[in-house]
Amino acid sequence: MISKLDSAHLMQILDGFPPQGTTKGPNAVTIGVFDGLHLGHKALLQRCRDAARALGGQAIVITFMEHPDQLLRGKAPPRLMTEADQCRGFEEMGMDLVVRIPFDKKTRNMGVEEFSRNLLTEGLGCSLLVLGFDSAICKDREGTLESFQALGKELGFEALRVPPFLVKGKPASSSEIRKALRSGDIPEVNRILGRPWGFEGRVQAGQKLGRKLGFPTANVSPPPILLPPKGVYIARVTADGKEHPAILNLGMRPTLLKEDSAIENSLLCEAHLLDGPIDLEDKHLRFAFLAFLRDEKRFPCLEDLRAAIARDCEMARNFFCRAQP
Repeated sequence: MISKLDSAHLMQILDGFPPQGTTKGPNAVTIGVFDGLHLGHKALLQRCRDAARALGGQAIVITFMEHPDQLLRGKAPPRLMTEADQCRGFEEMGMDLVVRIPFDKKTRNMGVEEFSRNLLTEGLGCSLLVLGFDSAICKDREGTLESFQALGKELGFEALRVPPFLVKGKPASSSEIRKALRSGDIPEVNRILGRPWGFEGRVQAGQKLGRKLGFPTANVSPPPILLPPKGVYIARVTADGKEHPAILNLGMRPTLLKEDSAIENSLLCEAHLLDGPIDLEDKHLRFAFLAFLRDEKRFPCLEDLRAAIARDCEMARNFFCRAQP
């Protein structure tokens, strides 16, 4: 079934294999996992979008409901972004249709000719297939650029390959982002992404303990994606369309857990805005991580915690001052 993100969006989403004649050509199509939507992904999507505009057709993304590694290797890597963020990113890149197909045994065993005929040409009206530099899909990885080019001559579409997008001499990749994120190297993560890494969520009610310390916080539970190490980060927080400089504590609040056993022992992202106080109760916030400050630490008392937060805020303010042009 094709659905729209919401009434304000034009991009459509189709879950499952598209029936014959789902959309008429001439369309440009690309395919991939696209987790993280890093600079390499964006180069691929931009080439697809520009080609679709030149053809006078739609820019179509084929991606997967499940990460292929779940079936191929028995374990999928942790996601770098939520599905909602990924779809929003596709739309921002100008995609017209996202087709999310299941990656099951049927998909794994689909030959390149069946894929090309049933999915690309008869289902999606493909006139141009845009592949990544290392793409090899379909059964036995036979879906290479050369095989698609040969089939395209028979079925009426062309195929091209987009070269890798290099960051510090290496192709941008989701695996490199995961490596940097796990080590807390936020600047490297953001270099490969081409934007600050982060997530969003709704502020949940707390016990106002940060306010008692003199540093009110907005508390959000992180989504089930790969997260950096627990600790304190410099960030920007977007609320109601406005960005605010902030510090974030991503962790379990060990000092407060020691002081108050009633506090729930769960991972939380606590944001203190440097330009506050601002009422953020029940607001939807977007966190953009910019730099790592320090590891999460248990302090012997709340006074020591208050002093540490004050130092964190001062370091964050210096960071934002240096960042000004």
